[in-house]
Amino acid sequence: MEEMKYLNVALLAVGFVARAITASAASLEIDPQQSKIEVAVSSTIDSFVAHLDKYEATVDCDSSVPLPAKADVNFNFADLKTGNTDRDAAMLKWLEYDANPTATFHLTGWSQAGTTNIASGQLTIHGVSTAVHMPAVVTHTGTTWNISGQTTFDYRDFKLSKIRKALFLTVDPHLTVKFHLSGKITAAQ
Repeated sequence: MEEMKYLNVALLAVGFVARAITASAASLEIDPQQSKIEVAVSSTIDSFVAHLDKYEATVDCDSSVPLPAKADVNFNFADLKTGNTDRDAAMLKWLEYDANPTATFHLTGWSQAGTTNIASGQLTIHGVSTAVHMPAVVTHTGTTWNISGQTTFDYRDFKLSKIRKALFLTVDPHLTVKFHLSGKITAAQ
């Protein structure tokens, strides 16, 4: 009987902690004017940076915790613009856009490397999901949060073929994604 009493008290305490954590988490309303996501591409002739014109980012934060509790980013490849419409069309063909129009990132956790925060997650492109780890700088003052980072990955890991044209033009398979998300906490969930 005494063991049951302790078990009930422990379960009650866990319930209060879970409610307190859930109650304090809040969503960020991302400011598109202050935020950006870019992909740097190197090739033998024409290196460039592609910009995402539109994306969806869901980020949950708690001002008493230094790092976001949840983050999901989704975008449609048609919204990734390179500054050259012919190149954009070729990119969509290469990505087999009709079958794989979107990319997603889902945060799975955080770790530390010295004083650097490392965001871990699943990146899905071309229907293939792979683990990624990226250093990130997270700051917040009051209700305003800024999250920045970058990672490099090999597009061949997503079952995409290396790009070659006219025997001498190749695109480096290592792409660098840079992001800066800025927003304000809207409401507790």
